[in-house]
Amino acid sequence: MHRLRARPYAAALVALALAVTTASCTGSDEPEGAPSPAPSSAPAESPATSDEPAPESVQPRVRVTRVSGRLKPKDQEVLADNVGKVVNAYFEDAFTGGAYPRTSFGDAFATFSDGAARQADGDRDLLTNRVLGPQTESVVVRRQTAYLSVLAPYKVAAGVTATVHLRFVAERADKPAKRVDVKGRLMLTRKEKSGGWKIFGYDLTQDATTAGEGGAR
Repeated sequence: MHRLRARPYAAALVALALAVTTASCTGSDEPEGAPSPAPSSAPAESPATSDEPAPESVQPRVRVTRVSGRLKPKDQEVLADNVGKVVNAYFEDAFTGGAYPRTSFGDAFATFSDGAARQADGDRDLLTNRVLGPQTESVVVRRQTAYLSVLAPYKVAAGVTATVHLRFVAERADKPAKRVDVKGRLMLTRKEKSGGWKIFGYDLTQDATTAGEGGAR
């Protein structure tokens, strides 16, 4: 097993994270550090056998769990959709998308701010699938969740901390498959002109385990 951890980028994010998690909150009380699994209707993780069809990737799950301030339920849904597109685009560009085997992850940080993208470029082994990419034949997503803590001081979302967990299996032709877990936090703020969202900070770990070890799959 290999484990990678990036140096958290953007010290100013601490204030945002604390404000979001310690101020009076509305919404679910689900712990941010340990997001609950998807509902029972989601595809279950089970060992594949030679008689079973190739497993399909699960769908991303994104929702607001905490709000510091006030944000209408409908606005929370819109926010989850918009922020989810940014987070999911990053995961797709950096890990789950593209034609494998691949060595290029040039678009991995397209949803990052300029400063975060420059910092992330030095953390590519952690923030992308570059290490396993050349030997990977295909990727199957087992879990992809983002639980959002929102700072909304004036009934409008101003900042978001997304607690994320991406788990995928990298199938390799001549080597055992690897189960990869990417966990941690992504911090997002609004774009100056469009009002859309961009990732401006991260605090992530990546663990890769040989599939089948200790029941890993």
